[in-house]
Amino acid sequence: MNNYSTASNIQPVRDWLRYHFVDKKFSTWPGFFVFGILSVALAYVTVLIDYKLSFVLTGLFITALMFILIMKFPNFGFFLIIVYSALPSTLSRLAGNDDIPFGSLTDLLIYITLFSVISKYDLRKRVDARFWNNPIFIVMIMLLLYYIAESVNPNMYNILGWVSYTRKYIAVLCFFYISYALLNTWKATKYFINFSIILTTLLAVYACKQQWFGMATFEMNYIMRTKGQLELLLQGGLLRKFSTLSDPASTGILFSSVAVQCMILFLREANIKKRIWLAIAIIFNLLGYGYSGTRTATLMIVAGIAFYSIATLYELRTLIFVAGVIVAFTVLMTMPFNPPAIGRIRSTFTGTKDASALVRDINRHRVQPYLYKHPMGGGIFTAITEGPKYNPEHYLAGFPPDSGYMKVFAEQGWIGLTLLLISYFVIMQYGLNKFYKARDPEIQNQSIALLTMIFTLMVGQYSQFAMGIEPQIYFYLGTLIFFLKLPDYDKNKFHEQIN
Repeated sequence: MNNYSTASNIQPVRDWLRYHFVDKKFSTWPGFFVFGILSVALAYVTVLIDYKLSFVLTGLFITALMFILIMKFPNFGFFLIIVYSALPSTLSRLAGNDDIPFGSLTDLLIYITLFSVISKYDLRKRVDARFWNNPIFIVMIMLLLYYIAESVNPNMYNILGWVSYTRKYIAVLCFFYISYALLNTWKATKYFINFSIILTTLLAVYACKQQWFGMATFEMNYIMRTKGQLELLLQGGLLRKFSTLSDPASTGILFSSVAVQCMILFLREANIKKRIWLAIAIIFNLLGYGYSGTRTATLMIVAGIAFYSIATLYELRTLIFVAGVIVAFTVLMTMPFNPPAIGRIRSTFTGTKDASALVRDINRHRVQPYLYKHPMGGGIFTAITEGPKYNPEHYLAGFPPDSGYMKVFAEQGWIGLTLLLISYFVIMQYGLNKFYKARDPEIQNQSIALLTMIFTLMVGQYSQFAMGIEPQIYFYLGTLIFFLKLPDYDKNKFHEQIN
């Protein structure tokens, strides 16, 4: 009897709280009262106690608000992850402290969004058997199992680097799961594709701002306080631009891959209004890539155009496009004026090796005997900048592979490199198969554009770390979901057209 009475007394209170704070979202007098009290409390602790507490309270409030929004709207969390992943480096420059782990918040957002998805039955049931049995997910799990095996690599002195790497890869798998649950319709997927192009173009616009109007004060402070940063960025009279990302190479790779994607969509799009927007995106992404001074990005564009041309050689518009590209390339290489950004692009094809390229070759030949003797490599995070941090006494510590493939070869051995190349082959074969089977023109256009973008990233891995860049990695994962669900999108659109 007492329990029933207690429940009866509590229920009206719950209903009252739900009405004012959930249904009306604080837009009633109790909500205004609560926010008024919070405002007064925030002013009090700022003035009379310590101004730093105001930042703590504000941070806690924003965190709670973000958590509520993500739990209620997982799509909000999905896009928040992508947007925020482009900002940690800029936040570090603003704070003037590179030790603050702003990047870790991306993983936290992924796990909260994952929890939001799996807590909703209608979203959870979308992850069907096809997700677990498709070749792309299988090769991703194959890589995870090999990374787990790397934990017992006797050549690795410290397991903390392995933990950091594996944790990040698990977060990638979680985002892959989230994408499969949320990108369930062609409308949702098309929104994701357009969102990725718009976001990248905005980042490219910011790179153009850095070139045309100069770096912000906090960005110049970052360049000057970081040892060797100015020498690294200033190449051939061009101060390489990095937009909001960590370095110019990351921006160049991101902008060039999306520029190729937009070129293909522009070439195949019939709607004039869409072509205008795509042309704007192409211009800014090409300018942003040029201002980054990333020669690998130039090779990515050339490789992407070549791949697209081979895949669609049976189309007349492809032949016209290739002819136009050849003319543009000839003009670029022979025109009389040579501004720094153009000079940097031209240097990709001059056939000469600068001092840095010679140093890379020497470094790679130096470690070859070691790598031939270690089929599992030296261990995860034993080379480049992570080596001195996690394995300072290791033979590979400080070794600069200057290539995504070389880094895998050095740290994971020829076994890890072979597994990675197998996964890339499976992805490309799967995507090409779905492209040639698609019947709807819009689906075909998007599939060849996205597949070419993936190919450019694989080419970029040859001389840079192209596949793990944020937010590029999330565009890449969403693209894989597009190919997994392409038959459903294509079939639904085909039926809609018949009806």
